[in-house]
Amino acid sequence: MRQTASQSKILVFLPQAAAAMVVGKLAECGYASLAVSTVPQAFDALRSEEFAFAVTTRPEIDLVRNIRAIPVVNLEVFFHGSTSGNGASKRFDGRAFLERVKFLANPAPARPDPAIGRGASAQIADPRKPRWWSIAANALRLSRHRKGLMDVQS
Repeated sequence: MRQTASQSKILVFLPQAAAAMVVGKLAECGYASLAVSTVPQAFDALRSEEFAFAVTTRPEIDLVRNIRAIPVVNLEVFFHGSTSGNGASKRFDGRAFLERVKFLANPAPARPDPAIGRGASAQIADPRKPRWWSIAANALRLSRHRKGLMDVQS
């Protein structure tokens, strides 16, 4: 499910310090978000229809999706291991995170109606003909303009 006009906020379900940092970074980029750090807060927030998606860590993804089926960004996938002189550390890829947020925050373009594509033009031209007639006429290669002729072509 993608963002609709009524869904505009991002739910950030993380511990307080981490949530405040993520919400601050999202606000700098122009995104409205709400930080919650407890399950009751998340439950109350997700009961509304105002959130386009949520940002959380792997253990809480199922919890969020069990409350409401919305897209969830796993914050952990944006941490990459790097080796430095002091040993192994993790580096956060903020650019990739913001790209994912931008992708989920933008509404999906309207998809064309699949009925207005292959083979549907004959049905649109004469909506009174049942679909089975169009399939049978095509299989028997009968002309659409026969207008009730009863003879059989050989």
